Amino acid sequence: MNSRLKHIYLLVGRVLNNPTAFGLGERPPKALGDALTKIQSQLMKELQEEISEENFQATELSQDADIPVLRGVTSTSFTVPKTGT
Repeated sequence: MNSRLKHIYLLVGRVLNNPTAFGLGERPPKALGDALTKIQSQLMKELQEEISEENFQATELSQDADIPVLRGVTSTSFTVPKTGT
């Protein structure tokens, strides 16, 4: 999803930055320019949310990797003492 949003964001930016390449003249009509600018800012917000969520998940996973799953279990061998029966 992240790559799709980024691709659309970049395409909208191309239209805004070079409207003549899309047959719009020097500047796009105001309503179109405003709509594209709004779309671009919404896409940026979504991209930032996804990136921060991915970073959060990566941070959580890296923290979990530092903590042993079973803290009382080690890889050293042990013996069970015999009880007096």
